[in-house]
Amino acid sequence: MGGVLLLGLLTHCGHKKEPSRELDSAEVLNIACGREDANPAQQKGCKGSACVVGGHPFGKEVAYLWLDEGDLAQADLLLKDTWPVPRFDPIHLPMPLTWTEDPYGEKFWRYVFYGLRPTAHLLWAFRETGDRRYRDKLMEIFRSFADNKQNSVFSQDKHGTAYRAMVLINSYWKLKHADALGSQDQTLLERLILEDARFLADPGNFEAGFNHGFAEATALLLIAENFPYFEDALRWRELALARYEGLLADIIGSDGFVIENSAYYQFYVFTQAYQLAQWARAYGLELPAQVAPVLERMARFAAYIVQPDGHIPMLGASQRLLVRKHQPVLLARMGAVFPELGHMLTAGMCGSAPTERLAVFSSSGLAVLRSSFDTALDYQAQTHVVFDMGPYRTDHSHLDALNVVLYSAGRTLLTDSGMFTEEPGDEETYFRSTRAHNTVTVDGLDQRDGNASPSLSAQGNPWLYQSGFHALYEGVRHWRAVMLLEKDVVLVFDQLISEGSHRFEQRWHFQPDLTVSTQGVSAFVTDATGKRVLQVTQALPEGLSATTVRGATKPYDGWYSEDYEVRKASTVLVYLREGARAHYGTLFTSGLNALSPAHVSVLPGQDEMEVRACAAGRGYRIRVWRPAETDEAVTVTTTPESCERADTGAP
Repeated sequence: MGGVLLLGLLTHCGHKKEPSRELDSAEVLNIACGREDANPAQQKGCKGSACVVGGHPFGKEVAYLWLDEGDLAQADLLLKDTWPVPRFDPIHLPMPLTWTEDPYGEKFWRYVFYGLRPTAHLLWAFRETGDRRYRDKLMEIFRSFADNKQNSVFSQDKHGTAYRAMVLINSYWKLKHADALGSQDQTLLERLILEDARFLADPGNFEAGFNHGFAEATALLLIAENFPYFEDALRWRELALARYEGLLADIIGSDGFVIENSAYYQFYVFTQAYQLAQWARAYGLELPAQVAPVLERMARFAAYIVQPDGHIPMLGASQRLLVRKHQPVLLARMGAVFPELGHMLTAGMCGSAPTERLAVFSSSGLAVLRSSFDTALDYQAQTHVVFDMGPYRTDHSHLDALNVVLYSAGRTLLTDSGMFTEEPGDEETYFRSTRAHNTVTVDGLDQRDGNASPSLSAQGNPWLYQSGFHALYEGVRHWRAVMLLEKDVVLVFDQLISEGSHRFEQRWHFQPDLTVSTQGVSAFVTDATGKRVLQVTQALPEGLSATTVRGATKPYDGWYSEDYEVRKASTVLVYLREGARAHYGTLFTSGLNALSPAHVSVLPGQDEMEVRACAAGRGYRIRVWRPAETDEAVTVTTTPESCERADTGAP
């Protein structure tokens, strides 16, 4: 299995290095396992991705390694005035450019294009091949931008300006060191970099409240360090460091999770912060003292949040990310520094296994429940549950209090719906809405912005228990407990209490390739091959109805997006109750247990709840006292009760 898992570490940042030698699997494994010096010859005369072995791989002019990489085919497209921008089809934009181009009418395209990021391919191609056509096209684009950038407000994007400044700094020094920068072009690039520095230094152009601030502070710091003869360089250096110190405290929670509540942005910020720390160490710059402990906390969170197959759960404003294929050599080096991260990245081949099967991250309110980290077992088949009991913290947060994401038996079974777009409209509203998440809606409305609260964390052998609650619907309190009884067996309790009557919908979301069929209030989930991968069994069937929705548009419901601006119809299983109170007891059995009899019953009382569950051939008796109170308690006992009497309802 290890050889398969390491395939993801072999294509550095997804860029093909034509003339350069790629690292083989043994070399990458050496990095991930902390054995970088196993091949010291790699340190000398290396090119491209090979240079990431040992020390800071590039010069002082670049902190983020991917900005110094490129692809020959994409550089050739630019020679033909065809612009490759990630997430979009390459588009022909003939010279001279007006710098008002907006062919897709889309924010992300403008952010990349006006940040001049595709030009990194030209710089890379010139350095790799020595062909001056790439250098000449690079400077042609820079001159065009300098002549016409005043035409467009798009060039004033704050985040895009940060990356443009980094692109220009890298191009300036790489060309200068190659004796390929004439005096006029040198003056032009210095002017552009100086203008970007003044823009970034303006307090109104610093986005302190979310991840953009890291690139903006880093760009200003790079300008100050690479152009110390600029009049304001010292002031910019101090300003950038002060901003960076604030970001470490404000953007990264005390538990190591970014405040944007996005697993995708977690790795975006984590890799940036780590690379800047390595850059600063290499060039003798002292960063704020909290950098090291912040990186430790981020690494711990990253080691837990990634699912056993290496994918992130699609929490909040997230897109698909297979961590073991994301900047693989960089992350392998990070894994050598942080042992729990290394364990996750190599599926247990290296590093140290996390020690907590129930990990609660206090400031974000996330809990991760895991059946095992034991590599003697099937690592990728373990059960991994994420339970969100945290606060709504930024505009990237979703209205998803008490959301659950379930991975088991080798795949995601209950999924978050993803992000889809940042462009305002009905679709963006849907993907942020409460109904797009695995929780309970009230009267078809969204939760209001606000905080959920963790309640009781408890565990036995082998069961894990975590509960939480919120009051984000007026007059309604929702308490939920999630139990991992054993591998492939998960139980969720919901209790909703209000004074008036309401329409409660418990909602479960599935990936597009899964098919959901219902019989009564039981549900059976099959994959594209027709194999059953999950069964859903409900307690308290009286008054409960089960329906499904898929790909609706009026209103939007039943959609999934793992790639920006790409959505696919997916099935949502909806369990409806009406009244002043609602109780749910939902049993999920997966893997081989999806084919076995299962049963669950709930006896709610005034201050306690008794649950009996049968799954995997075993019986469980669970008692919960005083849900959501400070003295909440739980006991779990196994019983000799057989599940054979339970009717699976299999069609």
